[in-house]
Amino acid sequence: MSVDPNIEDEYTKVASVEDIPRGRGIAVDLNGIEVAVFNVNGEFHALSNRCPHQGAPLYKAGEEKINAEHTWTKSRGGVNEEEITVSCPWHLWELDIESGEHEVSGKCIGTFDVEVAEDDVFVRI
Repeated sequence: MSVDPNIEDEYTKVASVEDIPRGRGIAVDLNGIEVAVFNVNGEFHALSNRCPHQGAPLYKAGEEKINAEHTWTKSRGGVNEEEITVSCPWHLWELDIESGEHEVSGKCIGTFDVEVAEDDVFVRI
C-alpha cells in the first residue's frame, strides 16, 4: 500500500509512529514554525510547541527533572491521556491538545492537522 499522494503534497512527514512514545511528544520545525507532535492513546496531535504563558517548549512535558528529589514533582508537566491535555513543563499550564486552549486564561495556541499513513506521521501547516 502506498501513501496517498495528496498527503505528500499537503503534509510533511515528521516522524514514524514508533518515534513518538504513547503519552509523549517530539518537536519539529516546519517551515520555521515550531510544532509539538504528541501521541495520545495511539492518536497523534500537533500544536504550537510554545506555551502561551511564557513560551516553554511543550514537547518537554513529562521529562524527568534532574533535581526532582528537591522539588514537589518528579516530572516537568506531562500528557494526561484521559483529559487529552498537556501540562507545560515550566509552570504546569494545562492546555487542551485538540484545541490548543488554556481554559482558565482563555489563551490559545495553534493546532495542526495530522494524518498517519503506513506508520508515518504527517502534519499540515
